[in-house]
Amino acid sequence: MVLDGNAYFATATDIVRRLQFVVRKKAIAVGVGYPISEAVFDIDRRVFDMTPPSKSGLPTWKPRQDGGAGVGSSPGQGHAQVGKPKVRYGGAATFQRALVNDVLPAVQDMLPSVPLAEMRKVLFGHSFGGLFTLYSLFTEPGVFDTYITASPSIWFNNCSIKEQEEEFLARGSAVPSKLYITTGTAEEDLLQKPGEDDDWFARRRGDVKAKRMNKNAIELADRLRDSKKLDDVWLQIFDLEDHGSSAQCGLQRGINKVLGEWWIGK
Repeated sequence: MVLDGNAYFATATDIVRRLQFVVRKKAIAVGVGYPISEAVFDIDRRVFDMTPPSKSGLPTWKPRQDGGAGVGSSPGQGHAQVGKPKVRYGGAATFQRALVNDVLPAVQDMLPSVPLAEMRKVLFGHSFGGLFTLYSLFTEPGVFDTYITASPSIWFNNCSIKEQEEEFLARGSAVPSKLYITTGTAEEDLLQKPGEDDDWFARRRGDVKAKRMNKNAIELADRLRDSKKLDDVWLQIFDLEDHGSSAQCGLQRGINKVLGEWWIGK
């Protein structure tokens, strides 16, 4: 199941189709998206659906002059201003219930002859989608067998996803799930774009330094490996890929690992 399906469903379909011929393994690609036609992301709905609730409150970011959002956060009323008023956060629990109660049963209804209950289920998300993928794993690890989180926005809300992580680690025995984490070197070690103003480049470098994309991913992988709660925790950092390009790389590599790398194992 591919989150941000408007952007990544076609890519996932191409990858699955290729691997069907290369390794003779079939898979069903399911994209979860929004009824939009003018863009590939519905920003307002996406940031609500894919960000976790928090006991310490949700962000109250104000817009910068460039229209972007800051990294810091403070307890608020569950909304923020990011270029427009009242962008809401914290709807991950509702979105999770929609996947479990609506989307998965709908897929089975569409494919009545396919024994989906016996098949391996994979969840893929990038950025905020990657953050939600971690939330899904930590709060309800039995829904999917493999979780692919590409460049997860662990930084969100002062890394409040650690609340769910700590609760996950404190619960009982290990779970038979796998986690694949991917990110790119250029998410922290930025490359200056052709013609980009030096001041603007410096501002972007400050933003990514605060978000710690690679460091957060490495630290998460280390903690989960040490916990021995999961069957497998795998991390790959793609050379020269930035936050945008790491999505396709993570999807390709993750699906290939699930379906194609039969000779490598864990």
